[in-house]
Amino acid sequence: MPEFRFNVLTQEWVIIATERAKRPMEFATTQPQAELPPLDPTCPFCPGNEHMTNTEVCRTSPTDGSGFPWQTRVIKNKFPALAENLQPDQAGDFFQTHINGFGIHEVIIDSPHHNRRITDLPFKDIEKIIQTYLLRYRALERDPRVRHIIIFKNNGEKAGSSLAHPHSQLIATPIISGQIQTRLNVTQNYLNENHRCLMCDMIERERAQNLRVIYENEHFISFLPYAALSSFHTWIFPKTHHAHFGRLDDAEIPAFANILFYVLKSQEKLLNHPDFNFVIRSAPTDCPDHAYHWYMSIIPRLSKTAGFEIGSNIYINSSLPEHNALELRNVIDTLKQFE
Repeated sequence: MPEFRFNVLTQEWVIIATERAKRPMEFATTQPQAELPPLDPTCPFCPGNEHMTNTEVCRTSPTDGSGFPWQTRVIKNKFPALAENLQPDQAGDFFQTHINGFGIHEVIIDSPHHNRRITDLPFKDIEKIIQTYLLRYRALERDPRVRHIIIFKNNGEKAGSSLAHPHSQLIATPIISGQIQTRLNVTQNYLNENHRCLMCDMIERERAQNLRVIYENEHFISFLPYAALSSFHTWIFPKTHHAHFGRLDDAEIPAFANILFYVLKSQEKLLNHPDFNFVIRSAPTDCPDHAYHWYMSIIPRLSKTAGFEIGSNIYINSSLPEHNALELRNVIDTLKQFE
């Protein structure tokens, strides 16, 4: 029987339509995965082609003796959505407000290897990616023009990626998106009424029920939202309360790399390498630490947005989050047996 579910954090309704449910193998892509070379002489993100990219911001050194000149590399986006040399001056009126298009748009090249996704990398290389995210986040949050920093990955054509070489992106803006503002309003109202963090309480509720939890370690927990917008939509939360991703303790980076690997690997195994997006949802730079709780959202691209979703902003999820969580948890249990 279908039901409406309400996502208390995002304030969005979802229709869980289990009559339309598919088995995991039916969600899996039927498109064969392209075999990629370890290095591509035409790829601007491969080592040796540094001259083909825009200005380099920073790089990290390899630790494995591979001989590559870098392990991760950050560059200015060649086709930025915003301009860094502007001041975010606001003008207009109530009906037509505009702000100069200031922003910082960077590309984080995850690895020198052209054909290795995150799930193909050893943990220490995933840690290096997270360290690079933190390095850039902490640098840009000091810019007084910046109010919000979004770190995200588009993996695959369905997820909006135009280059095969594994990479992530960062965009820093002078404004707060409506999505984040809604979450801020919800968490602040909950704090005012209950004197506790909404997300901290949500984590404890999910752990107690243990219906949608996929995996957890000492510092992080991953679960499917009760009202997941789409099949296998997954959240990763730090157990330590911080509003800002930049406050992640360096000692917690291995745990973040660990849980990110297992969540992505379980989706990859169960759904046959789906295209996906992930987003680190951090608080605005001027948000008090008690008023929010940063997290990562991972969305496998298994379905398309259609007219009903566009017209109502109510998404139809054809599978039950509790069932999806069990399937992913079983895959992770199997993976850990062979460690």
